[in-house]
Amino acid sequence: MLVRLQVAPRIDWQESALIEEFESRLVAAYHAWHESRGRTPDRFFSLYSNDIELHSILEASLNDTMRGPFVGKAAAIAYFAAIAEQWEMVDAHLDAMVARDDRIVCVGHATWRNLKTLRVVSGPKVDIWTVRDGLAVHFLEMFDSYGCARALGMIDWPTEH
Repeated sequence: MLVRLQVAPRIDWQESALIEEFESRLVAAYHAWHESRGRTPDRFFSLYSNDIELHSILEASLNDTMRGPFVGKAAAIAYFAAIAEQWEMVDAHLDAMVARDDRIVCVGHATWRNLKTLRVVSGPKVDIWTVRDGLAVHFLEMFDSYGCARALGMIDWPTEH
């Protein structure tokens, strides 16, 4: 069965200029985040609208402070605080950024170490941003949920590991 998706209307030139400016600020935010090994998220905060919605593929899997969604800037800041308390970034990089209408998709790779278990999770990372009036209103983060569960000690390593 073929499913048809409604395509969002094209944005006007003013919104297009705001998206381009947002993109350059977003690249700088990722760069600062990666250079600091996940310790300086303030450039991301400046990109958020007051009613930002942060979602993670992990939110259905985790039952702690990292479980979302996180709605509003204060909740988004709490999400980053939870990351800093539980994880250490080993490495990360942004490989590609694709923008279309009001969406920006960032594709990269990340490696994190859990500070409690010292287990590492490493893999592709995809972030999808929705932008309105030059600010992010929605964010979806996709990362290895199985690997994170292993790193958190929620599940054991496979016996062949």
